[in-house]
Amino acid sequence: MKPTSSEDITRKIGILIRRYARLRALHTKELAKNYDLSVSQLLCLQCLHGNGKMSMTDIADNIMVNVSTVTGIVDRLERKGFIERLREAGDRRIITIALTEKGRSLAANSPPAVHHKIVQAVKMLTEAEREEIFQALDCVSRLIDFGNVDQRSSMSPPRARKIRNNVDELQKYPGN
Repeated sequence: MKPTSSEDITRKIGILIRRYARLRALHTKELAKNYDLSVSQLLCLQCLHGNGKMSMTDIADNIMVNVSTVTGIVDRLERKGFIERLREAGDRRIITIALTEKGRSLAANSPPAVHHKIVQAVKMLTEAEREEIFQALDCVSRLIDFGNVDQRSSMSPPRARKIRNNVDELQKYPGN
């Protein structure tokens, strides 16, 4: 039985998503082999390179992970000598994260993360095309997260702004 047009499009969407997952997996292997880094560690280095010293909360917001995840990333990068924790002189409870010279050198010469390539491609689309893709991917994401159509209500304006701000931040990273 020949698949219907709708089934064919659904299959093609699945193939595109798997292609992205494979690209990300290959990129992850390349980073591990050539730089002894994970994608998250590279993103953290590039974030610090583009923004200067930052708090762990700010790093988490910029690379879109939990603060607890950043703690592990920072621990590993610090052991490798790429970053350092700095205590603020006025209030020693405040800790910021900064690149070491070794970290600056690696961040400046590292390959762009896969999502940087996506950002570059998306920049070439019209505003209407970007909005259409955003709405469709947001809907698919919510269906995956919540598992039913009843949760498809529009994203709250603050959440939408935060996502758009994160995309804007990604565009500041080297390689964009």
